[in-house]
Amino acid sequence: MSALIAAALHTARPFMRAWAAIKEDELAMMPRPLDQPRSVADGPSADRILLIGSGPAAGWGVSSHDLALPGAIARAVRARTGRGCIVDVIADVHMTAASLAAVLGGAQLERYDAVVTTVGTNDAVRFTSPGEWHRRISRAVEIWSTRVRQGNLLLMVGIQPIRSISIFTGLAGRLADRLALTLNRLTDEIAATVDTVTTTVLPTLDVEPSASLGRRTPEDYDLWARQIAAELVDHLDGLAYSGERHRSIADGVTAGVDDGESLARLLRSEADSLDKIVKMAASGFRAPTALVTVLGPDTQWHVSRYGLDLESVPIEQSFCAVAVRHDDAMVVPDAAHDPRFAASAFVTNKTVGYYAGVPIEDPHGRRIGALCVIDTKSRPVTTQAELSLLRGLAEKVQGIVWSAAGQQ
Repeated sequence: MSALIAAALHTARPFMRAWAAIKEDELAMMPRPLDQPRSVADGPSADRILLIGSGPAAGWGVSSHDLALPGAIARAVRARTGRGCIVDVIADVHMTAASLAAVLGGAQLERYDAVVTTVGTNDAVRFTSPGEWHRRISRAVEIWSTRVRQGNLLLMVGIQPIRSISIFTGLAGRLADRLALTLNRLTDEIAATVDTVTTTVLPTLDVEPSASLGRRTPEDYDLWARQIAAELVDHLDGLAYSGERHRSIADGVTAGVDDGESLARLLRSEADSLDKIVKMAASGFRAPTALVTVLGPDTQWHVSRYGLDLESVPIEQSFCAVAVRHDDAMVVPDAAHDPRFAASAFVTNKTVGYYAGVPIEDPHGRRIGALCVIDTKSRPVTTQAELSLLRGLAEKVQGIVWSAAGQQ
């Protein structure tokens, strides 16, 4: 960058930042998602993606993450792979390249098969210098490289054209647009030096003068998500076929969590909501028993139960302690002929002949228990509709867990 251009950037920066602040005030009234920062597209052996950023990740114009980019990515990935997809999101409308390294450093990257970042719009409209951008993105990539597990991928989404955002038009928008091109080029150069990092540019959306503040629609997010899914699918398929997916999660699962008993007490305050879910699970499977469990070091706690009077069982008799080691639902069609469970007292006394359970995670990524259904008789067939129901209800349980944990 020439000294003349650097001087021009330095001179213009205060005016650009004042202009950006005014425009951000205009955005404040636009809807944004306020629900749980996760979207799920149901299906077997779900891929896991973490979306980090501002701009497209913030969900401007829609009221839920399912309608915004996370939900669109989950659906687009599922359409290409046939597997389920879970997309967690860390979104902040004020996020810049300066904060990206800290977010990557604090995120539980080992939980995910791929991470997608969308930062830069704030940097472009506030005239972050190319030198600052290079240092900040280099630092973020360095953090990523030191923490990434083998087989993971970081996809860095380029800054969208600034003038495609209707409130950022005019001369200032054109200046920011030119800077965005430079910043994207620098990101491409940095990413090219690291095997586990790649970049993409989202399709440009037309500016609709009649649209209030240029708000994005679910169709816009679907278009962007298809581009992101196209970049990720080969990587995700490679992990699925190699058996490397979520290996670190399964390896890190213990027999239970140290604070299992306190978690069980906390969740009993949500008994009404959880009881409705276990009744729906039992009804959907036409099974006599359904449970929401929490696993402690030596005890499986039944925080919600239908058709079973036991408040807890010893961990060594727990089916759920095995289920949490699976990425998808664990189904035991005939417990009496399964070597893992055949000697269990619950099997020999005819209490458990069939089991299906889906793991439940807390906000820290720990698999703390499961939603399960139990039948006294074996079942040779479990339908995809039943598994889809169980996964969906498990997501509802997980939402309750996350909400309760956030109120502590």
